Amino acid sequence: MSAQPIDWSKVPHTKLVSDLEDDDEVAEVKAGEKQRREEEAKAERRRQKEAWKVEEVRRVEEA
Repeated sequence: MSAQPIDWSKVPHTKLVSDLEDDDEVAEVKAGEKQRREEEAKAERRRQKEAWKVEEVRRVEEA
């Protein structure tokens, strides 16, 4: 067995990515997920506000 290190650049299916590039990609994904969660939370608040308005109208009509 050879003690030579593997030259990964000669392996065709391997994409070499620096840690910095990998960190940047992870940061982009996390930012996208955060934005999606914020948009979902905003939409949920709108739905709750609408439901509250509908409930208020129903209460007034019953009175």
